[in-house]
This record gives sequence, C-alpha cells and structure tokens, in this order.
Amino acid sequence: MKNYYDILELKENASQDDIKKAYRKLSKQYHPDVNPQGEEKFKDISEAYDVLGDENKRNNYDHQRKNPFGSFGGDFDIHSMFEQMMNGGQQRRQRKAPDKVFEVEITVIDSYTGVEKEILVPRSVACVTCSGEGGKKIICNNCNGKGTIIQSMGTGLFRQHIQMTCNVCNGNGKVIVDPCGGCNGNGRKNEDFKFKIKIPANSDNGDFLKMRNHGDFYPEVGYGDLILKVKCVPYNGFEKVGLDLIYNKKVTPLDLIIEDKIEIIHPDGDLILSVPETLDSSKPLRIVNKGYKTTNGNGHLYVKITVEKKGNLDSIKKIKIKEILKEA
Repeated sequence: MKNYYDILELKENASQDDIKKAYRKLSKQYHPDVNPQGEEKFKDISEAYDVLGDENKRNNYDHQRKNPFGSFGGDFDIHSMFEQMMNGGQQRRQRKAPDKVFEVEITVIDSYTGVEKEILVPRSVACVTCSGEGGKKIICNNCNGKGTIIQSMGTGLFRQHIQMTCNVCNGNGKVIVDPCGGCNGNGRKNEDFKFKIKIPANSDNGDFLKMRNHGDFYPEVGYGDLILKVKCVPYNGFEKVGLDLIYNKKVTPLDLIIEDKIEIIHPDGDLILSVPETLDSSKPLRIVNKGYKTTNGNGHLYVKITVEKKGNLDSIKKIKIKEILKEA
C-alpha cells in the first residue's frame, strides 16, 4: 500500500487545508508541462490527493493502513479466511505420485563400453477390474470431499486453527463403500515389469535414468516415475575412479624375477607392458589415454602391482635362488 502522506510530504495529522496546499505546490512542481521528467511523480501526487483530499476516502485509507484486514469489509472471520486460503492452496497444488527408485548394477567394463541390460522391476499397477478406483466410492462426510479438515486448538486469543489430512478418507475426499473383488479395494495389483535399456558408456555411481510414468500406481494420483540409479562395481581386477581406469595386477616374487612383461586384458584389446628395471609397487604404472574416453578428454590406465606369495620352496631351491640373485 502506497504511503500517500509521504508522497505529499505531509504528516499523518495534517489538516485538509495542509493537504490542499501541499497538492498545489507539488503539482505545479512536477506537472509534465513544467517538468517533463516528473510525469510519474505527478501521477502519484494526483492519486494521493484524490484519496486524502476527500475526508471519507481518507478515513477508509487510514483504517486500512492500521488494520490490514479492514479491506475485507463486514465481520472478519480469520477462521474462514484461513480455511479459504488452505483450500485454495490445496486445489492449486497438483498431487504427484512418488518416484520409484530402482538400483541397476553394472560392472566397470560395462561402464567403459556401454551395455544393454534386461531389467526386472517389481511394481504396482492399476487394477484392471476397477480401473484403479478400488470400488464404488462416495463423498467423504467427514471432510465433504476436501480431503482435509480444520481442527481448532486452544482457547480465546491463543486459539489456533490447524489444517490436517482427513483421517476418514486419508486425504482422498472419497471413501469406498463397495470394494472391488479383483484388488480388495486397493485399486492396484503387483506385477513384474521386464524391459531392456541401454546404459551409456562412462556411466558412474549415482547416475540415473528417468522413465516417466513407469513407476508404481497410486489411486487418485496415477503413476509415478521410475528412476534407474546406476551402481558401478569392480570387475575382474578393474575399478573406476573418475575418468581413470584402475587395474589391480597380482604377481608372485618369481614373476618379477623371471618375467619382463605383464599382460593386461583391456576392454579395447590386450596390452603387454614391460616391467621396468626399477619397480616400486607403492606407485602404480600409468598408461596414457587408456582410461575412459569423453569429448572433454580421456582418462588414463593405472596398473597397481601387488606381490603375493604362493606356496613354500624347499631349502635346496632357496639356496639355489639366493646364489643366482647374488650373481645378478
């Protein structure tokens, strides 16, 4: 609400003569013929004088400024206003069925190449017999079909009005009087939803695919969305870290001594790595651009070498190996 007193540069206890004088002075100062830049200000001045210059309009204006609810007129019932506001908000808000989240597990190799998965998702669907209605319904007498009720708490000035979901119809606004025999009044049945879907390359943990209206069915609302959430798991020694492909290679001490090559079964084809003369197993070997490939660049392949011991050697073999190592 505009403050007309401020516009006319007056105090609230100004007399009607003061209002006329202020209007004459300011209207001359901001009239468009005199001040081309004052057109908007002149409109505000005229509007303020139109209200404050009339005693009846001024009284109504003062009353509205002091009482925000004065513009409603007549006897004001805050309970009625609250109910109207909440019911209006209830109508404006469109109810939506909850999403159904289903985890899809893929391997690191699946993530690298992309994969087509056949998925079986248990879900609820609308009962064919009653078309998801659950049976014959009538308007709920407890809430008169609104789905909500207003409960009063407290007394006197401390009385509060709280909107709550109707406990008879559970917010549906209707109650079933003749349940459907096909679903026992639930309005839905369980089924297995089987389909194939392509998981794109470079998919990672937490990525998701949304299938609209393929989730669970909820009476009075409809079908929700199906969210397929990706879970990427290690496979055959491979792990994924960002765009990098990590390969854990286990070797024996004998392998490090005798073999000078390491074979890796890479998704793009087998790789043969030369074992460096100086090898520190705490530092992985890096093969550039052999990780995940994207339009923004490629990751790398890191080979983590872990030494494991298998079996025991007899004393004679140990002596021979020690002699060979001394010579080396």
